[in-house]
Parts: sequence; C-alpha cells; structure tokens
Amino acid sequence: MRSLRLAGGGVFLSLLLQAQTPNNQALNGKYFFRQVSLGTSAAGLNLTDPRSLLGTITFDGTSHFTYTAQLVQGGGAATPLSGSGSYAIDPAGFVSLDSPLRSGEKINARYSVEAIVGSTTESAGAAFDLFAAIPAPTTAVTPGSISGSYWMASLEFPGGSFATARNAIFTLNWSGQGKIADFFVNGHAANVSAGRPATQQVTGAAYGTAPDGTVSVSLGSGALVSGNKTLYLSRDGSILLGGSAAAGSHDFWIGVKAISGVSNTTWNASYWGAGLRLDSTVTGYAGAAAVRGSGKLYWTRRLKVLGVGTVDFTGINSYSLKADGSGTVELGQVALGAGGSAFVGVAISANDPSAYEIYFGAQMPTLTGAGVFLNPQGVVNGASFAPVGNPISPGQAITLYGTGLARSPQSATPPYPLTLNGVTVLVNGKPAPLFGVSPMQINALVPYATAGSSATIVVQSGGTSSNPVTVPVAPTSPGVFSQQSSGSGLGDILHADYTPVNAANPAVGGEIVLLFLTGLGTVDPAVTDGTAGGADPPSSATAPVTVLIGRETGTAFYSGLAPGYPGLYQINVQLPPVPPGVTTLPLALSTPNAYHDQVDIAVNP
Repeated sequence: MRSLRLAGGGVFLSLLLQAQTPNNQALNGKYFFRQVSLGTSAAGLNLTDPRSLLGTITFDGTSHFTYTAQLVQGGGAATPLSGSGSYAIDPAGFVSLDSPLRSGEKINARYSVEAIVGSTTESAGAAFDLFAAIPAPTTAVTPGSISGSYWMASLEFPGGSFATARNAIFTLNWSGQGKIADFFVNGHAANVSAGRPATQQVTGAAYGTAPDGTVSVSLGSGALVSGNKTLYLSRDGSILLGGSAAAGSHDFWIGVKAISGVSNTTWNASYWGAGLRLDSTVTGYAGAAAVRGSGKLYWTRRLKVLGVGTVDFTGINSYSLKADGSGTVELGQVALGAGGSAFVGVAISANDPSAYEIYFGAQMPTLTGAGVFLNPQGVVNGASFAPVGNPISPGQAITLYGTGLARSPQSATPPYPLTLNGVTVLVNGKPAPLFGVSPMQINALVPYATAGSSATIVVQSGGTSSNPVTVPVAPTSPGVFSQQSSGSGLGDILHADYTPVNAANPAVGGEIVLLFLTGLGTVDPAVTDGTAGGADPPSSATAPVTVLIGRETGTAFYSGLAPGYPGLYQINVQLPPVPPGVTTLPLALSTPNAYHDQVDIAVNP
C-alpha cells in the first residue's frame, strides 16, 4: 500500500508563484463581449430558446457594470439591448457576474489579463451558455493595426437549430489593407455528410476596421463558415472575439494570434477556461487547465449537463502540437496563441461526428503575497493535483502551496497531529490533520465535519495567520494516486498479493485489483480526524462509486478507507474483460457529484 507523503505537484508550484492577487479593481473599463445561450426543452434535446448577445460591457472597478449590445433571440432579427449588473472577483480570480442575457442567472466566470471566460453552470434552468469578454483598445485602431495570422475557432447554430450545428477551425491571414488571404476551413456540419469532417475554401474575404477595434468581416457563402461577422480586437491585439448579429444567428467565434516555434514541451502554463458542447446532450462549463509540456492537458471543469445537472470533472487530454501552434487534443483540434497566453479548441473528428464544441483558455494571473501567504490558486487534490477549482471533500488529502508556510520541512506519522512544526491549518475554523509541512507546501487532511458549498482555509505559522482562501466543497472529490506522483500515467494499483500493477506485471480481465485514492468523503463507521480506518469492520465510503475501465464498468466489492492509513481510500474492483491487443486502459471514477479520469491501468487480456 501507499502512504501519503510530502511529494509531487512541483510543476504546479512553479506555475503559481509570481504576481499580486486580483480584486474587483482589476476589472475596470471597457470590454467587448460575446454570449451565446442555448435554451433547451428539459424533456429532450431540442433547442427551444436560443439567445445571443454581442457588444460592449463596461466595468466600474468596484462591483458594477453596464452593457450595450445587439440581442438575437430565436430566429428573429437583432434588436438593441442595454442594461446593468454586478460582479465580484475573489483573490484566486473566480468571478461571479450577473448574466446580461438571462435575468436572475449568474455567470460562473474567471478573470485573466487577456479575457474573462465563464458559463452559467449554477443556474437551475435548462439553458447552457458560453461567455467571453476581452479588454477593448484604449487608443484608436487603424486598418494596419490588425495584421498577420490568427487561429480562429467557431461554433454556430444557424437559424437557432441543433440540426444545423457547425464547428470549424482555421487561420485568418490579415493583410492590414482590408483583404484576407484565401484560406481553407477544417470543420463539420450536422446537415452535411452526416457530420463527418469536411473542408471549405474561402476566397475573396474582406474586412474593415473601426477605430474602437471593431472588425467587420465578409466571408461569402459556404457550408462551414459564411456571411458577415463582427469581430472585436483585444487591447493587446492577441485575441479576436465575436460572431454575427444577423437574424437567427447564434454563433461564437474566438481566435488567438498565431505563434511559431512551438513544440509539446514549450506549452507550459495554467489557464482559466470555458466551453460549450453539443453531442448526445448539451453541456456548458467553466474551469481551469494546466499544461506541463508533457503532451497532456489537465482539466478541472464545473459542468452543467442537460438531464444530469452539475458535475465536477477532472481529466486529462493528450495533445500534440505543430510548430505553428496548431494540433490535436483527443478527438478535437487545438491552437495555441502568441506567447502561450491563450488557446482555442474545437471538436472535429471522424470518430465523433455528432460532437460540436468550442472552448477557450486564457492564462491565469500568477499570484504572490507577503508573510505567510497561501496561494488562492494553490489548494489542490493531494493525489490528482487537478487544477484549481476542483472541490475539497471531507477526509480528503489536500496539498496547499504558498510561501512562508513553515520554518522548515517536517513530516508526521499516523495519527496525524493538528499542529506540526508550529503550523496549524484551519478549515472553516476547525484544525486539519497535518502530515507534512515545508516553507512552500503543506499536506493536510480535510476535517470530516467540513460541509456546505464552500470552505475558508487559513494557515497559522509561528503565530502569524495567512490570508484566507475560499474553496468549493463537495461530498466527494476523487483523485487517484499515480505511480509517478504526478496525477497521470499508471495509477497506484496493486494486485491482490500487494505487488504493483505495471507494464511488467499487468492486470488481467476478471482479476480483482486494489485501487488507491483520496476524496471519497465521509465513511461509516466514522473515524476521528487524522486517524486511520480499521480493518474489522472497515470504514466504508457512504457515497456510491462506479469504476470504469476503458468503456466497461468494473465490479466494486469495497470502497472506503484503507486500513492503517489516514486519508487514504481503497477500492477493490474486479476488472471487466480486456480487449485483445491492448496494454493500457483509462481508469475513471464516477460518484453522484464527480467524475475523475486521469490515470491508466496496465492490462493483459
């Protein structure tokens, strides 16, 4: 079995430490914005109330905003819409923003210097949306201000119908003189070739530029992109955002300035992200992504899914980039922008022709603070190291990053103490068991009494308290330990004889294996904070869990605390049959509120 230890996640530490913490004052001045909201029938996959807004939104630097935009609702023509609302930014960069498009709803958004992105994931209605806003230029934009190449991504629902959905990615090469070089579009459309990938050549496209940064684009006709679009240029020229205000047009276009000299290893940053997806259901989401230069894109997403509700998702997508920044991510395509400050992605694959998706990521502001500083972006699952935003849960092992957290490194053995080397961690005022502290990292267990939708964490070190950090709370937040202590690759899984499951000693179909993780929440019989579960009877998890191996469901005989190890959970699962010719399969976990898919299992049929 595996003991919890002070290790892993070092790449997150290197990505987290470098600027001040944001507040409402960070969001100030004029922005351009686009919001598309797909109102559906709760009884089925029917688009009944599509709405789109395109315009400007101005923040006052305190907590209020005003907006002026063009509203397209259903198949109708655009009409002017203006209004006001409120917003709030927490120190991590999470933004709560009144929705300009649907009164009474809140956008679960994220703040970065380049953009604000989000979705109304917490709303109770059957509408699913994507929101993005970019800072408007503060000086006059000339026709020559926009030049060079941009990677553009688009998701469109012409006429306000799922039956006409189309998705594309392409480059726009601007001459600076009103002409766009002829280009090819890669994409697919629901009403063309049953959604299979297709290409479209666009010739003779033109554009005009207004002094405020508005770009009017004329594309002509086509199956994947067509018509006239209004795009907005961001203040630093790195992002284009917009769509169409034509009657019945519900589309989302976003692009990033092209980059060169890219490789998998050069992509190394943390991002806020959001997206909108149509497949057998509809999903809107907001979250965070981390890229470590290893060919893997780590996601934490708060999903709102038609017919399901809200789900906390953590997962990994493999990526491969070309030198121009374009590439593939699983069953989709992606493009990285200049300086690595933003990226766009779409779902285009012959293996998934019914999926239509757009997502956008903008680099997180990196944070610093004086004294005992707990990084607001640095509270992560101690096994998966999923990016910020993944909830904590009762009994979970968590890792805290910051500076000045302890005088020196020190670790503890079970039962874990509530104070270690002069350090105490309070979660909603209750001391958390500690099993490792150091100046820049603390490993702790969430007290079992932690409840509600959020918790405030404070580190006390040497008589000094850190800044408070608020994080989301959920009944479960599963994270599987990995053999490389990275949150990915082969999971920490043992055969029944307690030997590791690895490439040299793979598991076979029908075998019962032991899976080690954290974050399964409360247990019965209950245990005292910092103490281990017993063996007779064992402390079983109260939340049900499903184990998925590849596309098949395993049979879980036990899920709960591993005897002898506080905060360490164990699932005994019988593997389904293994397909021939396969040496590794993805292993995922599902609970009533969460889905976790970051590790693999070595197998042999």
